[in-house]
Amino acid sequence: MNPDSPECSGEQQGDQNELEDTVKQRSLKALGTTGILKKEPVEATEPAGATDANLPEDAPVETTNTVELENSSEEVPDVPDSAAAMGDSSMLPIDRPQKAPLPRGRAILLAALTPGATAQPTQQVTPQEYINAIIQNMTLDQKLGQMMIVQFVGPDYGLDLSTMINQYNVGAVLLFTVNNNIQSKNQLRNVTAQMQKNSAIPLVIAIDQEGGTVDRLASLDGPHPSATSIGATDDPNKAMVQGIEDARDLSSYGFNLNLAPVVDVNNIYNDQLNLRTFGKNPTIVTQMAGAYLHGLQQSGKVLGALKHFPGLGDVANDPHISVPRLTRSLSQLESIDWAPYRSLIQQGNVHMVMVTHEIVTSVDNTQPSSLSYKLVTGILRNQMGFQGVIMTDSLTMEGITAFYSPGQAAALAIEAGSDLLMGARSPDEVAVMINGIKQAINAGQISQKRINDSVYRILMLKYQMGLLHIPTT
Repeated sequence: MNPDSPECSGEQQGDQNELEDTVKQRSLKALGTTGILKKEPVEATEPAGATDANLPEDAPVETTNTVELENSSEEVPDVPDSAAAMGDSSMLPIDRPQKAPLPRGRAILLAALTPGATAQPTQQVTPQEYINAIIQNMTLDQKLGQMMIVQFVGPDYGLDLSTMINQYNVGAVLLFTVNNNIQSKNQLRNVTAQMQKNSAIPLVIAIDQEGGTVDRLASLDGPHPSATSIGATDDPNKAMVQGIEDARDLSSYGFNLNLAPVVDVNNIYNDQLNLRTFGKNPTIVTQMAGAYLHGLQQSGKVLGALKHFPGLGDVANDPHISVPRLTRSLSQLESIDWAPYRSLIQQGNVHMVMVTHEIVTSVDNTQPSSLSYKLVTGILRNQMGFQGVIMTDSLTMEGITAFYSPGQAAALAIEAGSDLLMGARSPDEVAVMINGIKQAINAGQISQKRINDSVYRILMLKYQMGLLHIPTT
């Protein structure tokens, strides 16, 4: 992404407990007696400093809201084929979250997940069954909302943000300094806490905190080293330590996703990648990015995302303002640009990959990479075996708008294989994207199973983040 483009003390313990209780009650109320998430309007609050989620400067943000379902007599659908690997423990390098006790009156959930059976006090729901049960009880609008990662303008929990979270059920929010989302430590903690408090299904709250020229937290915590400076040390331990420090800082502000590390192998000068890559050698990039990712995800509080697939290291143009053309041969792509992705995915520590917008002439000479089935599904999903969440870079960049409207781009990105769509900055823009997807569904271009597969991967990611807790007796 472009560096300038729009991630308690004893006295406060009572307030914190009250906040956690409110979050849980809202989640349960939103699910109602049918297990279906209800649209419940929440009015925009006063500026963050004046909300009841007001937190001290040094207090970490805890995301405590969980999703639990009421009984359902319907059968649970099979785990999506394309997401089956997500249920494998090898795809869960992060410790599983602590299981939350089943609320009173909800013990029958276990029987609901096993058609024809009665509730057994010792029966345990698997993550796959639990997530499928959530999907089964969601409307199409709620599913499509989960597939949106949105932006907002301003430092507070305002009307637009409230509408996107409560009316459109968006699954993720991305914060930017250029959008005036980050002003102070206390303000940042307040707005992320308010977002989580008002979301029926816990949110992915993201930032791209790379350090160097993309240092969103510099005004709060001082400057962070660039990937290039870390790569120059040729010391993976330094990258891992930086990942640990970034996770500590990000989680303290309420972030659970960092759109980093950059794994582009930089071979020519590209202004947008200046100081953002670990090096010019795929082996170095793989080692340093892998070490950083390990450190970032070590605590289990923050996950990372590899970017920018299929690779911006050999293009001079910026997809924010033009349509780059990557002209490397397939063998060059395999040995240089895709080597870090393939290696890190095989290590089982990658949960998300971001796809950028460029024409890759040796694979698909007609579609930008983020809208290309050949690249997203053919290469990343099938050949590399990646079963995590695939997200697009912003669909409002010139690399996309030069070809398609936002509604068309949203539908094509899903057809290509992406799960999480970036670009909407207002309720109206969310509506345009969702309507474009619905039109493609009605036209038979996108199946309900295709939507369910994406929502499954997104909810599994939230389970891995510790945001969703499996009820127990």
